[in-house]
Amino acid sequence: MNGKALHFYLAGINNQNFLMRDKETGTWWQQITGKAISGPLKGASLELVLSDELTFGEWKSEFSAAAADGKVLAEVPTYTKEYDSNWEPEVAKYPTPISFPGTPLKSRDVIVGLEVPGPGRAYPWETLTKESPVVDHVNGTPLLIAVGPDGKSFRVFISRIDGKDAEFFLKGQAESEAKTEANSEAKKETKPETPPVAKPEPSAAAALTATTPAASPTPAPANAKTSDPKRGATTTAPASSPAPVAAPAPAATPAPPKPWILLDTATASEWNFQGCAISGPSLGKCLDRVPALKDYWFDWRNYHPQTTIYKR
Repeated sequence: MNGKALHFYLAGINNQNFLMRDKETGTWWQQITGKAISGPLKGASLELVLSDELTFGEWKSEFSAAAADGKVLAEVPTYTKEYDSNWEPEVAKYPTPISFPGTPLKSRDVIVGLEVPGPGRAYPWETLTKESPVVDHVNGTPLLIAVGPDGKSFRVFISRIDGKDAEFFLKGQAESEAKTEANSEAKKETKPETPPVAKPEPSAAAALTATTPAASPTPAPANAKTSDPKRGATTTAPASSPAPVAAPAPAATPAPPKPWILLDTATASEWNFQGCAISGPSLGKCLDRVPALKDYWFDWRNYHPQTTIYKR
């Protein structure tokens, strides 16, 4: 802050959002906003650093592809037993200290919140996973919100290429939607009804045969005993050989998952989840990133009272 490094520690909890305090001045800071709420630096704000919320699998795949030297925060051996692997599901059960009745979302609904100059914007997580990629405009800024190939990671970009607004969609999405629409239309078409064909009346002889079928011998079960009246002896019929059983067909090998690729409507270039073009006229260019936060609705709404909610 003002050229001076500050060192923070957890000092308390406020509305289930933790408070930090710096060792240098003793100022109290709110986690979600990064603003000083009490102390010598009250009113100051920390500069937000762009970060990602990715699964370890997605992060590892990106670093492996880039042959980069990534590092993972190691556990502190002294506190290993205190780490809670089921922390998020457990926290979701807690009652919220505040609520906002009358809003479209429930207190514990997960959202992705972002701040573009002006009121904030909240994107329900459930909506994003269903509609990704989402192209939106907030205060005149075109935005692209994309959920990654793992269905859990996400990133937000400015949806603009060389100064021009652009829309994006998943490669193969347009073809899939067109095929679904075509199938739907095909089902609506009705086939002409085939007139019923009259069945010929059976002849008397045929009718007699049909009503008095000839008796057929009932086969004896395997190893059944039968008596021979001429010889006065009982014989055992040999068991028949079992019919050969056909070998089951080999299981079909599942098709490999299709690569996660975005296409833009301006240049028809292909883009990866990092927001960089990997082919086409925009090859080598990358979209500008926008900081975003995954949070509970009650927490985001509490600190962004003027926020809007994305609706398609």
